[in-house]
Amino acid sequence: MKNSRRSSPSSSHARLLALLNTEFQSAADQARELFREFLPLGKFNAGFCSKLLSFARQPEVAWEIRRLAVLMIENQTLKLPSDSFDQFDWLFTQLDLKRPGRDEAIVDSVLHEGYSTNDFYDFIPEFLRKLKRLDRVHRKIRGARTSLGALREFIELSRRDCKLSLARYLFSPDEIVAQILSRLQTTDGVIDVDSSEPAYMEQETSRAIERLPDYEAQILNGLRHASKTYWVAESTSSEINSLVEYPLTTVVLVIKPPGSDVEFEIKRAGRKSNTPLNVVYARNGYTVPPSHRLDGGSMQWLLRFEANSASRLALIYRLVHQTEAPLASYVSRSTIYSVPTSEDEVQTLPYFTDADSFGHGFREMRVAMAESVAAFKAEGYGELPVFPGDLGLTAQFINHVNPAQAILCGTSSFRLDKLARYLSSEGAKQYFIDDSPSTWQAQRFADEILEEVLGVYEPPRARYRTHDQYVAAAFSVAGNRVRADAIYLSLVEQIARLWGTLLAVRGHSRGESFVGRNVGLKSFWHNGEWQVRIIFMDHDALEIPGPENKFFYAHGTMPNTFLDERHIWSRLRPDMFATSAVGYLNKIYRAGDDLDAQGQQLARVTLKDAYRKTLREMTVNAQLRALFNQEFIERLCDWDELVHGRLQLNGDKSVNAKWKRKMKRMLSAKRYRREAFDSYVEIIDKYREFLLRNWQLFDIERDPSQMNRQ
Repeated sequence: MKNSRRSSPSSSHARLLALLNTEFQSAADQARELFREFLPLGKFNAGFCSKLLSFARQPEVAWEIRRLAVLMIENQTLKLPSDSFDQFDWLFTQLDLKRPGRDEAIVDSVLHEGYSTNDFYDFIPEFLRKLKRLDRVHRKIRGARTSLGALREFIELSRRDCKLSLARYLFSPDEIVAQILSRLQTTDGVIDVDSSEPAYMEQETSRAIERLPDYEAQILNGLRHASKTYWVAESTSSEINSLVEYPLTTVVLVIKPPGSDVEFEIKRAGRKSNTPLNVVYARNGYTVPPSHRLDGGSMQWLLRFEANSASRLALIYRLVHQTEAPLASYVSRSTIYSVPTSEDEVQTLPYFTDADSFGHGFREMRVAMAESVAAFKAEGYGELPVFPGDLGLTAQFINHVNPAQAILCGTSSFRLDKLARYLSSEGAKQYFIDDSPSTWQAQRFADEILEEVLGVYEPPRARYRTHDQYVAAAFSVAGNRVRADAIYLSLVEQIARLWGTLLAVRGHSRGESFVGRNVGLKSFWHNGEWQVRIIFMDHDALEIPGPENKFFYAHGTMPNTFLDERHIWSRLRPDMFATSAVGYLNKIYRAGDDLDAQGQQLARVTLKDAYRKTLREMTVNAQLRALFNQEFIERLCDWDELVHGRLQLNGDKSVNAKWKRKMKRMLSAKRYRREAFDSYVEIIDKYREFLLRNWQLFDIERDPSQMNRQ
């Protein structure tokens, strides 16, 4: 008796043809040709790979086919045993990674890409390890027995440019820039040059670009040197891991180059509507922050401030810890002079002044503009001449906001708050907002997110029934659980080290640098292994004392430092911890009580070590000292001594009086104002609970230069 569940060859072939027609449309014939040769191959075939290499390199071949060819090459490569030296020599030569011959080394540039070696024989295992990250998809390709679902997943993966490891060797940077521009709108812009910015800002920009592999650097330079501003288009995708992505609930664009773990962000790129830029004064009954009044865009002065603050912290961190800070880098800024509309680009003055140019919502926008201009004046953002008429109001508004755009390097679209939601029971619904996803779509989405947070990921054997069940099953896989625990602790350590450094230099961010929506995770290829790091990306409230600051202004700093703690790991209330950075990590990695306790202990130790090390370096590192006022450095530890002493007082009046006299003499000798002691004591008492929670920071020797190196 025939098995009615088994498809006949003719029906399977018909379904394959239907799938290819749907997925590739006008390029379906080429796709059929490739799959006809690809599926029957049970082992590596150099002749077929030569054909695939030719397809992948030809600009006249459809982009969908070129990407498909790259993934097929990777699938073929994974069929090679690691000791197939002649075949690997041929393949690497074809990819321009080496000259022919086993004795020839791999090009040095692979070391910049994250490989640990360029020795031909040692490179092969790392090369295969990188490709095997996607083995969960490749191993489902089983010749004639390949299911339609497996083929669909294979095709979908071929459209995740950043996942195609070999694409960087087959697609030129110029081609990628052209592909990026085809997915955006552009208008004229002018590179923003600020002659007053400190020298270290240009140095940090140059360093960020120099640290990139050549491929990514050429793509980035193709974008940042174009004197253009970039805008979301109606067709721009919001799918994760797209070449150009407009992440859900944001107004930025992210670019993920082929075969790359590097991400660029264009901040901001307008709303996906007929009015990319708008003016908002209040939303849902609440006035918006000044930086959000230009809806869909960024303000020039704020981008300059943010770039300066981020560059300064990155430099401080590197000077202290001799490694790069977990921060994104600002690599260019442009002034926005025109806005794309349905007809053409329109300069900002007529766009905001003329009803026909702006379109729907013009009247509401003008009311918000008048309210915003009045608010800017009341807030002290500068007095401008009052120009009469509608054009005068627009001129005042534009003068206040100075629309601009920045490009950042080393960002991540996988923000902590989103990752926590995407891995929750409602994760698929949070992502597939407008559609009801099929089971395979929801599972593929979960797999992609899990792969990002784990670096290397083994799917569970359990079938996908619900999102929560599947994610729980994934974390129950032994290898995944081990990686999750190690990554969780590493990320907590990275957070503590950054905050300890910032605390020591008396900096703060009012919570903005640490809030979950501004912090992301990114898997990356380093030393021949997939790893995961945390990235802090938005620093529009980050303040660090500069050369003009001679004293630590505790009254202004402590309330904002308290907000930093709240968004980092505050446990004052369960709901507060749940929406902190570490709270989100708890959810993402499903940390149990034991792992959470390990994380807390590690955080305390790392925070203290980073704090002490930074204080010591500020007394002995000449390059670091040059970033601060020397009087500020001389007074740096006075705050610690005041906190240490005040928290130790036990009510003994004579002891208290003696301590008070001693501290006043110390402050007087260092030329503090007479009211400084009372002012410091007031703020210490007000934030006593915070200081007690972080007591270990202040239990230090008087002279940090004499501390033992940690």
